[in-house]
Amino acid sequence: MDQASAAHIIFRVLEVLTLIPCWAILAALISVYNKNGVAPPSGIVCLFIVALLASIWSFCVLITAMRARNTALWMTIFDIGFFAALIAGVVLLSNIASVQCVMAPVTGAIITSDGEKIWPSGVNFNDWNTRVWSNNHNCSLAKAAWGLGITNIILFFITALLAATVYRNNEEEDQMVEKVYTTRAADPYAQRHSRRHRHRHRSPRTGEYIVEERI
Repeated sequence: MDQASAAHIIFRVLEVLTLIPCWAILAALISVYNKNGVAPPSGIVCLFIVALLASIWSFCVLITAMRARNTALWMTIFDIGFFAALIAGVVLLSNIASVQCVMAPVTGAIITSDGEKIWPSGVNFNDWNTRVWSNNHNCSLAKAAWGLGITNIILFFITALLAATVYRNNEEEDQMVEKVYTTRAADPYAQRHSRRHRHRHRSPRTGEYIVEERI
């Protein structure tokens, strides 16, 4: 396994480890809205779906890369797709993490000595966004998911580059092997009179043993 393949697997592991808590946090926030029969904000739903699909994708690619020690060009294409989708999800969630969580505590209800909630003038107390984000715990969860989303934007950009590098290395290896066997097949004199040596080695791509004949 070359350095590019090893780095590719390491960054895939990091993606899985950071994406799982990301969509788990967002699932908890969605549950807060669903329990009260209110539709959650689009930013939370979007990043939740993207993070969930990206974690499944990263896990499947990780298993494939560890078993076959290989990548294909379509892996790079899908990584770029998730890279763009994560950017969209993070942008949509940023309004909650950076705006509503700052404004909600200011516009939240005031608890009197009698336990009565008094809402400031102009604040709709029936607005569930105000109620949810006036809770600092929910804001902390949203900011944590937002940070994990940004982290995975960087990770998917790196894995896209690494997958492309591994794919290029594999193509060069295949071309070299094909050239060697083509040259030997085109030289009948060498086939009849040269001394052959059999060499058995393990393929770095498939993990299977290959027998080569060397002159």
